[in-house]
Amino acid sequence: MAFQIKKNPSSIAICGTGDGWQLLPRDTNKTVYCLNDYIYKEKYGIQPDILFILDVLDEKPQIVSGINNLGEVVSRINAMRIPLIAPYKYEEIPLSEAFPLKEYVKKFGAPYLNNTISYMIAYALLQGAKEIDTYGVNQASSSEYFYEKASVEYMLGMAVGLGVKVTINGAKSELLGNKTRLGGTLLYGYNQTYEEIMVSESKFGEGVIKKLSSPRQPFSRTVKKIN
Repeated sequence: MAFQIKKNPSSIAICGTGDGWQLLPRDTNKTVYCLNDYIYKEKYGIQPDILFILDVLDEKPQIVSGINNLGEVVSRINAMRIPLIAPYKYEEIPLSEAFPLKEYVKKFGAPYLNNTISYMIAYALLQGAKEIDTYGVNQASSSEYFYEKASVEYMLGMAVGLGVKVTINGAKSELLGNKTRLGGTLLYGYNQTYEEIMVSESKFGEGVIKKLSSPRQPFSRTVKKIN
């Protein structure tokens, strides 16, 4: 990393734009990773420490379609005076830095990085993160995130495997879970959350014994053929 971050480099807050980003403490000593829309920081009131835009800037759909102006986006990024992690270093953005893809592959093997959040987690791990908190990273399965969610959870699994403490903030986040109507955080087989299982054990003792009963016979009927 060619730049120095003054906050705690081993404690990372990854801030998305879904419901729950508001939960990020404004006075946090964590290094704050933000993405894309945080160039409009006046909308969010959050000052990122590192910005991540893993779409090539002049290929972003909002810029290609004319919704955003490339020159204005570049100016906003430079005005933030913080590092930008992107697929490439941009000549027009002095503080930009290419994502260390070769370093990632050397450490983790074949890359599975399907969205910017995945890259943010990967970058944090490459920098030696010990704690990763997410805010507003919901990955709602009813949207395009359905196709991206798995790579985010894959990287979170990598983090946990490395001993990193992972905390997911926000009631609407579907990371390491699902929609309530699809089971939420219920454990398969138990049909309870881990917390509910622990409460049950505290009441009835560890290793609860369940009495099995014979399954009901399936309903059937005989139809008499009438000649």
